[in-house]
Amino acid sequence: MKSINLILGNHNHQPVGNFDFVIENAYNRAYQPFLKILSEYPDIKFSFHYTGALLKWIEANHYEHIEAIKKLVSNGQVEMQGGGFYEPILPSISDRDKDAQLLKLNQYIKKHFGVLPKGAWLAERVWEPNLITHFDNANLEYIILDDNHFSRMGLKEDDMYGYFITDNNDKKLNIFPISKPLRYFIPFKQVDETIEYLRSIATEEGDRVVVLEDDGEKYGDWPDTYKWVYEDGWLKRFFAALDKEKSWLKTTTYSEYMSQYPPLRKVYIPTGSYEEMTTWVLPASTQVNFHDSLKELKNNNDEKYLPFMAGGFWRNYFAKYNESNRMNKRMIFTSNMVHNMPEGSNKEKALDYVLQSQCNCPYWHGTFGGIYLNSLRHATYRNIIMATELAEKEILKTEKFILEKKDIDIDGYDDIYVSTKNNSLIFNSISGSISEFSLKKNNPINLVDNLKRIEEAYHIEALRNKNVAETNNEHVSIHDIVKMLPEDIEPYLVFDKNEKILCVDHFLEKEVNALDFSLMKYNDIANFYDKHYLIKKYKKNDDNVEVVFEYEGNVSNNKVKIKKSYKVYIDNRFTLDVEIENLSDSDLSFVYALENNLTLLAGYEEDRYYIAGENSEKISNRLDCFGEYSGNIIGMVDEAYIKVNVFMKSITDCKFLYMPNFAISDAVSKLEMNYQNSTLVSLIDTHIKPKNKVKYVFEMYVKEL
Repeated sequence: MKSINLILGNHNHQPVGNFDFVIENAYNRAYQPFLKILSEYPDIKFSFHYTGALLKWIEANHYEHIEAIKKLVSNGQVEMQGGGFYEPILPSISDRDKDAQLLKLNQYIKKHFGVLPKGAWLAERVWEPNLITHFDNANLEYIILDDNHFSRMGLKEDDMYGYFITDNNDKKLNIFPISKPLRYFIPFKQVDETIEYLRSIATEEGDRVVVLEDDGEKYGDWPDTYKWVYEDGWLKRFFAALDKEKSWLKTTTYSEYMSQYPPLRKVYIPTGSYEEMTTWVLPASTQVNFHDSLKELKNNNDEKYLPFMAGGFWRNYFAKYNESNRMNKRMIFTSNMVHNMPEGSNKEKALDYVLQSQCNCPYWHGTFGGIYLNSLRHATYRNIIMATELAEKEILKTEKFILEKKDIDIDGYDDIYVSTKNNSLIFNSISGSISEFSLKKNNPINLVDNLKRIEEAYHIEALRNKNVAETNNEHVSIHDIVKMLPEDIEPYLVFDKNEKILCVDHFLEKEVNALDFSLMKYNDIANFYDKHYLIKKYKKNDDNVEVVFEYEGNVSNNKVKIKKSYKVYIDNRFTLDVEIENLSDSDLSFVYALENNLTLLAGYEEDRYYIAGENSEKISNRLDCFGEYSGNIIGMVDEAYIKVNVFMKSITDCKFLYMPNFAISDAVSKLEMNYQNSTLVSLIDTHIKPKNKVKYVFEMYVKEL
């Protein structure tokens, strides 16, 4: 009789910083009901990968789930898998942090389930060959990758019903391919279609194995899946069918299969990830062209070329999103600080903060929120800041300031890092700006954790779909959902020309209102906003740190020199003197606009709003509104979470614009507009005679409530 081996597994993950109610919902709709039904079929072998962040949440909120898994493990029904504890993209972190992440999850699994894992889940299947050494260091014998990793080597589906061995120097690793057909069958097709597919690839020898390990959330927590998987009974029908057909369809585990069968052959796999991931990393227009080319090949039955349509390289998310790069390099900067700490409990605590900040989700974006979710970015920065505070604690007992010149974000230009016991700032050469202003105390936050609006492929495709009839998305993979752009948010689909950071310079032809500034309906008569200024000075003084930038460029064909002099104080405050000199022989007129982008996270909440004037008069009910104020002080309030007032003050009376920064992003089943941060712009009518200069003075300060 023909037979086949089947390995099934779930990868269950929730990002660091996700809201409790979101995790609770996933638990009730996916993790708990799945485990309950699996326990009713003791002959079905299964593998589970739970990330450490999720396990810690379950341990604190539903310990009975831990006990239920432990029982299945002890009965030999379930194999537990390791990986990076906080689900980092392993190639994006240091080698010593790779080892720390893998060891931490190994130890947790041993403590709570009584076994050491033999294999690991690789976050987002982002593969680079040097990872072999780190899996070997953690005594992990196998990982799982998508079959497209193998297809790019010229292997066909019939070549992949087993596992492979690879090596790096003298270290080795076994790798199982995940079946793409099963990814799209389960749980989206009828059960009998899946069984027939498995029957079609069974052999008389019975030595083949086919693998499906995928997101556990697809069993109930993905759009429209709870009804199908549980209420309509798909999962019970599937497990019942496996039980019925177990004479020829043998469920097994990775370790059990490796103990019975040798690897098929040796392979050396090129860098890569799953198909969708390597597509999402491409620039928007390239991504659309890539999609179109794939469709054309499929329509023309030229599918033999598809395996070699490999898309891009994961690390290019750091090039696509500057915010991701800054966050990643800031994490690495902090990790190096922490590893230089003396051994002890503070170092252990700081290292855990660093490892938490490596959770992959806010560093990229595909069909989930990812980097577009400011709550996830906030959690990452919060952990970075707390690790930084512990690492710098001893130095700041005797020093008021830490000052360092270093290319922290590795863009080819030096940054200036300034740290006090209360805050950390990073001065960036782009427009002589500030790319980080972090508060260390009470509820740590990076006030400049914002997001530039850029064009995404799904924006282009949604605009194409404007005249397409609504599509039935029931029982389809999230990758196949057809998305529309709602008419009410289409006007906000604009893309920024400058980074959404602090103290960005604009030279406007004329005044503009807040909505038009937000929608890019203004004429900037210079491009100082994206030029790299020169660092002219950085030094410690008795009570402040001084940082000075200079740049020369053209404003309406007039040669202009701008000098920006910052002073950072220890009390959550800095000042900025802006000196603009007309080097030309003709009069120069423009509106000088200083753009400041700040986040207090929740723009839709009524406990966050704008204030203005010496008496901090409330001028809005929330942060997601547009307006203007004439005077010299404007601010933002968070009276509930971070509990701070953030003020921008101009010595010269000016017109302040205040506005939200909305980004339109893919949110699995639809496109949605979400608040990223607020933008405060000071407008000052400026007239400069030839060879003359003007000077404007600003101050930003934070008051804790």
